Formats: sequence, C-alpha cells, structure tokens
Amino acid sequence: ACRQRLTVLKAIVIIRASRAEALCLRLLAVPWVEALSVREARGYGRQKEWLAHYLGEQAGDIEFLPRAVVECAIPRSEREAFVQLVLAACRSGRIGDGKLLFVPILQTLDIDTEGGARLRGP
Repeated sequence: ACRQRLTVLKAIVIIRASRAEALCLRLLAVPWVEALSVREARGYGRQKEWLAHYLGEQAGDIEFLPRAVVECAIPRSEREAFVQLVLAACRSGRIGDGKLLFVPILQTLDIDTEGGARLRGP
C-alpha cells in the first residue's frame, strides 16, 4: 500500500501554568503556528523525590500541580524550530518544566457558516 507523508502535527505542550503566557506570545509571533488553544489543567509527574514519598499512599492523597496545556497545529517541517521555541520559553532547568508531545493530524475539517464543512488533508 502507498503511504502518504503526513505534513501537519498537533503539538501538545504541558507546562507550568506560570510559563503559559510567555509561550503563547512567542507562538503567536510565528506565522506557521495554527489553531492555538490553551487550557488549565492539574497534573502529577516525576517531581524530585515525590514518587518515593507517595509510595504506599492512596491516590487521593497526591497533590496535583497546576499546569497549562497549550495545543496547536504546526507543519512537520517546523518541528525542530517549534521544539527550540518551546525550550527557550519554558525551560528553567528544574524538574517539572513540562512535556512536549506530537501527534500526526490525518485530516482536518473546517466548519464555517457559509459553505458548510470542507475536508482538508491527504
């Protein structure tokens, strides 16, 4: 079967809530970032020595930390530039700075008021 090269990625950045505004301002200045959205979240990762502290504790006793989830669509060709932009805006060098995930976008559906829905994609 013929494999089509996917050209668009959904970038998901899970970061400290205090860094979200700085990251969004940088992303808005880049012409190849599309469909930017931000939401508040709470999460738990591998913060320094916390995992050992909570071993044996019930899940309800774990304190989740405030996070921001920033999502946008980027061209696959700009993936490395996107990574560098996120690192420059969010990296403090301490554990818990966040995570960066990429998901391929197979197809998009534009919903507008005048022409109905239009499919785009490979």
